[in-house]
Amino acid sequence: MKLDFISAGAAQGIVATVGREAGVETAGSFGAVGAMLEKFRAGEACDIVILTDAQIAALAAAGKIDARTCADLGSVPTSIAVRAGDPAPDVAGEGMLRDALVAADAIYFPDPQKSTAGIHFAKVIEALGIHAQVSANFRTYPNGATAMKAMAQASGHPIGCTQSTEILATPGVRLVAPLPPGFDLETVYTAAVSRASAHPQESAAFVSRLAGEGARASRVAAGFRGFGIRRAASADLAAIRQIVGGVLGEYGLALDPGGTDRDLEDLETSYFARGGTFEVAVASDGSLAGCCGVFAAGDTVCELRKMYLVPGARGFGLGGRLLRRAMAFAKGRGFERMELETAAVLKEAIALYTGAGFEPIARKPLAPRCDQAFAITL
Repeated sequence: MKLDFISAGAAQGIVATVGREAGVETAGSFGAVGAMLEKFRAGEACDIVILTDAQIAALAAAGKIDARTCADLGSVPTSIAVRAGDPAPDVAGEGMLRDALVAADAIYFPDPQKSTAGIHFAKVIEALGIHAQVSANFRTYPNGATAMKAMAQASGHPIGCTQSTEILATPGVRLVAPLPPGFDLETVYTAAVSRASAHPQESAAFVSRLAGEGARASRVAAGFRGFGIRRAASADLAAIRQIVGGVLGEYGLALDPGGTDRDLEDLETSYFARGGTFEVAVASDGSLAGCCGVFAAGDTVCELRKMYLVPGARGFGLGGRLLRRAMAFAKGRGFERMELETAAVLKEAIALYTGAGFEPIARKPLAPRCDQAFAITL
């Protein structure tokens, strides 16, 4: 079996690894996300697309990918690299990073117009106030992989910057550290099956394997970290109920298995079979950290349900990611309006909803533990 990819270069290593393990030939285009998005939009054939989570969400909303197959590989920090035999500079702070870049006689990084890492690193150079001083030493390449390969073969005293996954996958270079706080960037990469895939079932299985528990150690070794989001499975139900009950308990509310929370008896019946979805957030150790469902309430209206995060998963932007994914799925599925019910005590959640454009509505009857309702036109 051969599957074709249009993918961010950051995922090339893990795709190759999982492909070998699965006995699947992987081919296609791997490079800067901007260029890859252009290829996909221009109609280049592929089975699986891997881009940033925001780009995949936009494609899901446009119906260009199968939103049911979306699965995060994890987040990747933009990082500093040197050749394998060179001493690693200390880049733990602004001044140290500035000194390391000024001391180098060549600075290798990917396309500052189309590459996630290149665009960001160019801004870092400007923020450090050293552009005029070091611009003559810039060595830019179409993507991070080619930049790192070139640096590995360079002479003198070079330094580089790109995604950690591309550094770890390139012989002859080594990872120094992520960019320091204030200059750092974590990029979440998401895989999904193209609507035009010639092998949709096989592609969906590969995406599940790529983002699944069996490949977690390989993803970590490749440089992926942080929280991922994937489609929920029946085996997740006990953990989902524990998350929902635990968060409700924080606010003095109770799980209602026979009423409001009856939808957690069977996700297939309650969500998937009706045309909705239910996703879970997964921590880097494989434990579930959150959940979010889109419930089909009619042909054009859906409900956002069961959006909860455990305490340790808050403050990382994960709630926003779950919400964007849910809204993108709903729009791509053809829903025109999304509604939700909540309780006034859940102030942080309400702030997230209103920040995304939800507005208060009058809705009766409300679930017993809810006293507010919101809606948004998709």
